[in-house]
Amino acid sequence: MIGSILFILNIFYLLRVRMEWASVVDSAVKIGLGALIAAVASYLTLCKTHRHEIRRDKILHQRQMTERKRLLYLDFLTASSVLTQKYRDTSCNADGVDYFDYQRLYHDVSISSDDEIRLGASNVLYVVNQYIVINKNGQEYELLKKMKEQVNDVLGMFQLLAKQDIESSMSVQ
Repeated sequence: MIGSILFILNIFYLLRVRMEWASVVDSAVKIGLGALIAAVASYLTLCKTHRHEIRRDKILHQRQMTERKRLLYLDFLTASSVLTQKYRDTSCNADGVDYFDYQRLYHDVSISSDDEIRLGASNVLYVVNQYIVINKNGQEYELLKKMKEQVNDVLGMFQLLAKQDIESSMSVQ
């Protein structure tokens, strides 16, 4: 009888240990599964955030480049107009600081732009140079007027090209 009671107590003890073991395994699976789900969710969130940051940085860089080009085109157009106004009644001997700055702007535009803008800038440089270096003393008024109109026409064409370039850069964003 004592053996039977010990046997029954032993069975209850084993069942209780097994129940505790099952409870421990159950808790471990729940915690592990929760941790796995959290890790996967964190990884996916990190990947999405990283893609968003790369896209944002790319858009920011594109906007900065577009703004740089806009300011460069504006400076080139302004310098072209200023030189034609400055040398309206006199001729330029092409050794002044203003002329060297203008040349630098022209080369900056040429280096940093596509072929269409480069050709337009070259046309602007050509007509501005023609107009500012010609000897204004003794020239026919009609010739000077025609040259100034040509400068204005070429500046207008370059302005259109620059506007289209800026707009196309903005539409890519």
